[in-house]
Amino acid sequence: MTTEEIFREKSKHYLHCFNTDCAKHNSCLCWLVAQHTEKTDINILSVNPMNPDVKAGNCKMYRENVKVNYARGMMNFYDQMTGKQERAIKRRLIATYSRKPYYDYRKGARPIGPDMQRNIARICREEGYTAELHYDSWEEDFLW
Repeated sequence: MTTEEIFREKSKHYLHCFNTDCAKHNSCLCWLVAQHTEKTDINILSVNPMNPDVKAGNCKMYRENVKVNYARGMMNFYDQMTGKQERAIKRRLIATYSRKPYYDYRKGARPIGPDMQRNIARICREEGYTAELHYDSWEEDFLW
């Protein structure tokens, strides 16, 4: 799927920004998606250009137009760990992300973003596992 096709698809349900005064608009996913809005759409979800943070250039909705690596699946994640480490890490991950989401991440139904990967690595280190973490696969996508 090309970037144009991705933006066109996202324009159906992603946040739009039409603030041409923003210094970062050329690199913002919200702005780029808005450029692919269908002319026939009657209403869309949009960033409020009157918000003081948006006017000041500190938009909390800014998402940079760069792709990042997402991990998928943790089916072999615990293979090299001791049983004690596995139990402790699994317990903490479930406590952090809740049971259903944890199992969705584990089986690869949900992608694991960079922030979550760092958090998982931190939890593993705190539980004494310092080796490289092995996810089932990797994919590249925008940080929506």
